[in-house]
Amino acid sequence: MSNTLSLQTTCEDAKYFRNFTGILMALSLHPEWLVKIPEGRAWAILHHVVYSGDVNQLEQLLALQKSNTAFRLLAPTSKNETVLDIAKLRPDQKEMLQRIERLVKLDEMLAYAKDCEWDKCYSIIEENPSYGNEKPPYRRFYLIHHIAADNNIDQFQTFKKIQNFKFDFTLRADRKKINVIAREEGSNVFADYIEQEYPSYFDDDEIDDKLYEPSDTALQQTNKINVLMEQHNIFQDSNFISGIAENKKPRKVVDADVEKTQPKPKQASNQNQSGVGYSVGFIQNLLKCSLTGFTVTDPVVAADGFTYERSAIENWFKKSNCSPMTNEKLAHKNLNPNLIVQQILNSIVRE
Repeated sequence: MSNTLSLQTTCEDAKYFRNFTGILMALSLHPEWLVKIPEGRAWAILHHVVYSGDVNQLEQLLALQKSNTAFRLLAPTSKNETVLDIAKLRPDQKEMLQRIERLVKLDEMLAYAKDCEWDKCYSIIEENPSYGNEKPPYRRFYLIHHIAADNNIDQFQTFKKIQNFKFDFTLRADRKKINVIAREEGSNVFADYIEQEYPSYFDDDEIDDKLYEPSDTALQQTNKINVLMEQHNIFQDSNFISGIAENKKPRKVVDADVEKTQPKPKQASNQNQSGVGYSVGFIQNLLKCSLTGFTVTDPVVAADGFTYERSAIENWFKKSNCSPMTNEKLAHKNLNPNLIVQQILNSIVRE
């Protein structure tokens, strides 16, 4: 198990497009590894995944960054290449390039919004109005939450004038409505305004709220897991089971197609070896449904890369074709079992 969860080994697997189950396990426990470059290497795991062209794998790894506030999509390689540069190396993988370009633009817009550079945000949304109600999977706030946090009614009204753009008032951050976020940020003037102007969105909506409520089974599971975990102060890598190797098209074949030789300069070590401990809170957060916030009983991964309780996301799909975490339209509604989370749940129960 120690080999499976070393940064060097995980990066090696990513480089050769193999053992994604092992990579997913490692990044579930060490999300910060996604952009760390191991000693003697040129690229981090993120760069290799982008180079592979596998958008589904990228989405799952980006979803794990929701708890990593230090994550930066454009983290450079040792030669200052970004994921956008790497995606452009693969003209045969247009879907990956399109995904990276969209993420970069959303990141840019929300970075401007965080800094209250509203004119720059305005230009981006005017160019593509859909950006105004979307966010990358690793960001907490949508545009409207940043406007709310700034207590800026004037800017809210300015954005409303953009042709073909309309704010989505159902958007939530941490399962909280816009008015709640505004009050938490000390923006009571904005909260009062939006509640008065759009009361239908902020009155008690039992149907909408139920989408975020856990089932009785999930509540029981949460209580059970919490009791079991109270017996531990810390969990080790060795508590968990590694995945099975999954080989894809060989890296050397892709390299030959791209005609690119990867350099491997020496640099300071960022390696974080396994055997590290994880707090109870960290593991509990890992086991939560992204929609309800409670421990999963039947964990599944949707097209957005996030893990949900199966029944919760199936209920969501009855009203929406978009991700509840990014508000982007999902490529499909297929749900795959999250074997990593299930393994961790099983290991806790066995303790």
